[in-house]
Amino acid sequence: IGAHYDHLGLGGHNSLAPDKSEPHLGADDNASGTATLLEIARALNADKAELTRDVIITAFSGEEDGVLGSAALVKSKPEWLEGAVAMLNLDMVGRLRSNELSVLGAKSAAEWEPLVAHACAAARVSCNVGGDGYGPSDQTSFYAAGLPVLHFFTGAHSDYHKPSDAAAKLN
Repeated sequence: IGAHYDHLGLGGHNSLAPDKSEPHLGADDNASGTATLLEIARALNADKAELTRDVIITAFSGEEDGVLGSAALVKSKPEWLEGAVAMLNLDMVGRLRSNELSVLGAKSAAEWEPLVAHACAAARVSCNVGGDGYGPSDQTSFYAAGLPVLHFFTGAHSDYHKPSDAAAKLN
């Protein structure tokens, strides 16, 4: 399970507010994914006796410049990657609107669609499910290496890559 923790700093070439040289806070992109990753790690640790397989929690940098961190990790082929069965990616999960969550990569494994449908129903969240594993986030590195993936995403918004992506706007 992974998320990227880097963002744009004071803006620069990836900013959608190029006239502003001020902190681009990245509350949704991707402090929301990093915070969710940490909460998942806490919950899994609390229930670790019930787990039937290891779960690796990883945070990446370099996503904003082209998934550099996740690509480097996959390329280094750590031993645990040999036994991995899937990768779940959390990127921009902090602004749920109309109770709708996008779950991308669902076509990367036959098992995903029924599993995701069940999980979404249990969480009482409407999920838009579909797509292969390619996309502009860290799951792409793992999908290219042959792993099934899911990318959780609450949707684009007008604060994307701007200083206005602030914590007060998260829900």
